[in-house]
Amino acid sequence: MSVFRVKNSPYYQFDFQIKGHRFYGSTEETNERAAKEIEKAERAQAARLVQESIRAGRKPMTVGVACDRWWSEVGQHGSDPDLERALDWLKGQIGPKVALHDINDDMITLAVEARRTHVMRAGRDTKGKQLYRPISNRTINKTVPSLLRRVMNRARKAWSVTIFNEPDWQEHFLPEPKRPVREITLSEDAALDEVESREYAELREFAEIMGLRRKELLLKWTQVDFNLSTIAIIGKGGIPAILPLTQRAYQILWGLRGNDPMHVFTFVAQRTRVCPKTGTKFIRGQRYPMTYYGIGTNRRRLWPKAGVDARLHDTRHTTGQRALRTTGNLKLVQRLLRHTEVGTTARFYTDTTMADLRAGMESVESRKKSQTENLAPAKPMEEKGE
Repeated sequence: MSVFRVKNSPYYQFDFQIKGHRFYGSTEETNERAAKEIEKAERAQAARLVQESIRAGRKPMTVGVACDRWWSEVGQHGSDPDLERALDWLKGQIGPKVALHDINDDMITLAVEARRTHVMRAGRDTKGKQLYRPISNRTINKTVPSLLRRVMNRARKAWSVTIFNEPDWQEHFLPEPKRPVREITLSEDAALDEVESREYAELREFAEIMGLRRKELLLKWTQVDFNLSTIAIIGKGGIPAILPLTQRAYQILWGLRGNDPMHVFTFVAQRTRVCPKTGTKFIRGQRYPMTYYGIGTNRRRLWPKAGVDARLHDTRHTTGQRALRTTGNLKLVQRLLRHTEVGTTARFYTDTTMADLRAGMESVESRKKSQTENLAPAKPMEEKGE
């Protein structure tokens, strides 16, 4: 059968292969004869595309090969090592031997729905029982449609892989409610100082001063220049940056010299254990470099004990909010946080905080009171007695 109908659609569909390349879609026709004419035209067009692809030397590629190559060339050099696990999950969900050109919208829809059933740890209850919560739409978008699109785009543009039927990506992104910018208050900083070790407290303070992302905090001494009072980092998207150190940031780094010949931020292991994600063994009492996952574990375990419900990325939000409140200079905040466009900075850091709102309301109230007093009728002068 050259054309066929599917449930929940009034239109005839086509689905055929030419030299291993699959072509499918809707004819947008409800009449079978008209649909066959559309399918005939699609076959002719597909045959031309396949011949052009063969002449250009383009080749098919499987999901497994594409994901592994993308991680090797792109992912491992980025700021999110968790994407490696997301790629492994995608390979298993879609199938490592499925060709990239065979991926269709239905496969992506099923992957998104499967990912929506996943949960993440959310602390413990009063009896110590582990609690869980569903992963956010933002996480689902980042690890399914967005990640798969990045892999397929690189395959098509950089590896000469033929992908004739590009999925309708926007149909697969879940709505992401805008999160308010969360600032860590001074009182919360004081509470965190009580529960965190000195090493992690200094890391948090440094992050709040400099506005660094988690992976950017994994500094090496070769990135620090005490003579110029700067640090050199590779930021999001592989963009290098030179950042000035404040006096306090300089003091923090100066005090860490001698702990490790290569890594800036280190910690002393409180117990002997093996990291389940990296397989690294830590021995109690010995000093080790802080890791991407270790910083996250410290936040997850200790911040709730201080009554602080915040994410690691909120240290960066804290940097932006404090800088904007102190200087009022949006361009300065943009340069500090290294946003490509000032519009990004404006979108996140010009929202009115509760303290700003209260101060504004108090100002209006005070002015109204002053105006009311000025409009009050003057008291009649008392007559002087003779």
